[in-house]
Amino acid sequence: MMFAFLIFALLPIIWAFVLAFRPKTKLFEPIWESPFSLTFDNFYSLLRSEFPFALFNSFVTAGSATLLALIIGVPAGFALAKGRSHRKFIASWALLLLRMAPPVGFVIPLFLIYLNIGLLDTWVGLIAAYMVLTLPFVVWSAWTSLSQIPDELIEAALLDGASLFQALVKVVVPAARPGIVAAAVLAFLLAWNDFFFALIITRGDTITAPVAVMNFVSYASVDWGSIAIASIVLTLPTVPVIIVANKFIVQSMGGAVKG
Repeated sequence: MMFAFLIFALLPIIWAFVLAFRPKTKLFEPIWESPFSLTFDNFYSLLRSEFPFALFNSFVTAGSATLLALIIGVPAGFALAKGRSHRKFIASWALLLLRMAPPVGFVIPLFLIYLNIGLLDTWVGLIAAYMVLTLPFVVWSAWTSLSQIPDELIEAALLDGASLFQALVKVVVPAARPGIVAAAVLAFLLAWNDFFFALIITRGDTITAPVAVMNFVSYASVDWGSIAIASIVLTLPTVPVIIVANKFIVQSMGGAVKG
C-alpha cells in the first residue's frame, strides 16, 4: 500500500521529466509510439525567457528573509523560552495567530502600504512580506527548541563572565543547533515556494520563479515543456537543502518528543 502511494506521489515528477524532453508536437502522444523522440528545445526556450532572472530573485529574497528571520527570531525565541515575563502567554497566541492566518489577510494591506511608500516591486518590500511567513515560524520553533536547553548551562556561562548575548551565541545556539537548522530550512522553503505574496507585490523587476512560470501560459497556447522544466528547476535547489538538513530535522523532532 505504501509503495503504491509513493508511486502515485512521484508520478507528477516523473511525468514532468518526460514532458521536459518531449518535442512540443508530441507532448500528448503516447510515449511508446515515439520513445526516442527527444529534444532540448524546451531547455533553450526556458533559458531565453525571464525565468533565470526570476530564479535569482527567488534565491535572494527567500535567502534574505530566512537569514533575517533567524537573526530576529532566535533571540526572540530565547527570550520567550527563558524569560520570566507573564506576557509570554499573549506572545504565544499572537505568534500562533500570525502563523495560522491566511496570506490574503496580510497581502492586501501590505499592497496598499507599499503603494504609498514606493516598495512595490522591490527586494526590500518582498523580503519584508516574506518575514510575515518566516519570522513567526522561526520564533515558535526556536522557542520550542531553546526551552529544552537546561538553565544550568546558561547560568554556568554567566558565572564564567559571559554576557547574556555571549551565552546565547556560544552556548545556547550550538546546543539547540538541530532545531534551529530545521527551522531555517523549513522557513526557506516557505519563502521559496511562495506564490501569492510575490504575485501581488512584484512586477517585472523582482518577479520570482513561481510567478514567472505563469508567463508560459498565454491566451493562445501553453508551453507545457517549459513549465515542466521550470517545475523541475524549482524543485532541484530544495533537494540538497533537505538532504543536508535531514539529520537536523530528525534530531529536532526527536528532541521535541523527548521533551
